[in-house]
Amino acid sequence: MKYLFFAANELVDKANLPQAQADAKTIRTVFTIIFVVIGALALLFLVIAGVRYVFSQGDPDDVKRSKAEIKYAIIGLIIAFLAIAIVNFVIDKL
Repeated sequence: MKYLFFAANELVDKANLPQAQADAKTIRTVFTIIFVVIGALALLFLVIAGVRYVFSQGDPDDVKRSKAEIKYAIIGLIIAFLAIAIVNFVIDKL
């Protein structure tokens, strides 16, 4: 089994494999995409919690849970936007 691994390893020419350079623009783009996805998910949760709040029909438990979900979704949005700002600030300083 070891022989097959080494034989397969020799068949791959490492010089022909694609390589990415990790410059500031690439790092900024990757982090921005990640935080935008997180922000979009938080926005989705905010909309879902708002719909639950509207359809809670005055049930105190549902209203309380929906308000908590709305609060946490807004906090998630704030964290996502602050994370983008912090990453951009740090990359600019480096």
